[in-house]
Amino acid sequence: MKSPIVSMTNVSKIYGNKEVVKNINLQIERGEIFALLGHNGAGKSTLIKLFTGLIEKSAGEIKINGIEITPFQKKAKQLFSYLPEIMSLYPHLTAKETVHFFAELQNLPKKNEDEVLEIVGLSEYKHQKVGNFSKGMTQRMGFAIALLPKSPLLILDEPTSGLDPFWAIQFKKVIKHLNEEGTTIIFASHILSEVEDLADRVGIMSDGELVALGSIPELKKNAKDEVKIKVLFYKPISFSEFKSKLPNSIETQKDTYIISCKYDDKINVLKALQTFGNIKDIEIKEITLEDIYQEILNKRYELLDEEGENNL
Repeated sequence: MKSPIVSMTNVSKIYGNKEVVKNINLQIERGEIFALLGHNGAGKSTLIKLFTGLIEKSAGEIKINGIEITPFQKKAKQLFSYLPEIMSLYPHLTAKETVHFFAELQNLPKKNEDEVLEIVGLSEYKHQKVGNFSKGMTQRMGFAIALLPKSPLLILDEPTSGLDPFWAIQFKKVIKHLNEEGTTIIFASHILSEVEDLADRVGIMSDGELVALGSIPELKKNAKDEVKIKVLFYKPISFSEFKSKLPNSIETQKDTYIISCKYDDKINVLKALQTFGNIKDIEIKEITLEDIYQEILNKRYELLDEEGENNL
């Protein structure tokens, strides 16, 4: 059995009197796309800075590829590439000079430089100074630098920040392609659609804690919210006849029946619907990551409110 590429055990970070990361236990497997999801200030960026060795942990143990991570440790930093949320570049260097500078620092082959500029769509701007780049172009420049060493682990903090819709879509295509070639991807985001489209597993953070962890199907399975299936018939069917074959919660809306069911029961409902011969249309409204995220945070805030009342 392969060991995880990233392992965190009882990891905490305290700034002054505030604990911004609280007792995190997390393992990230090789070859997966793992997303950290949470609102601004949830602790995502701090957690990423901890396992990239940019800041020192207050407690716990962090390992990448079996090597313990501490600040300024060169050996561990050769195991991954990192794109920070805000990318600072030398404004008087051109795009070509910038990637060459970072390639030289890492003793990387020159052919990588043109490759990464091509991937992020900056080849035609390679002789322009990066100080004149837009926010989106600067972000793509940072992504190019992160791609230079072709690391087995790519760590990205809010990677689509500042990107226009076209390049946000292109970014996702690049991530999926890299992952298919074996790269492990870890990224932090507060964009729910981006996480749902990319991630194999999701860790949801709130107030420095990991409050939920699992694949999208696992999170959907455990959600309180239900799948809604709308059915429209060519010829009306009586409610009693419809209800006799479907024991689920059913509502009516004009000529449409709306069935509510748990995520795991969706296939059984669809099989039952096949016994009716005159279905005109079926519409399925799945549980979304937005539903799950909202449900988890609502539960958490309810618990915090209860604890606050009990402490009064």
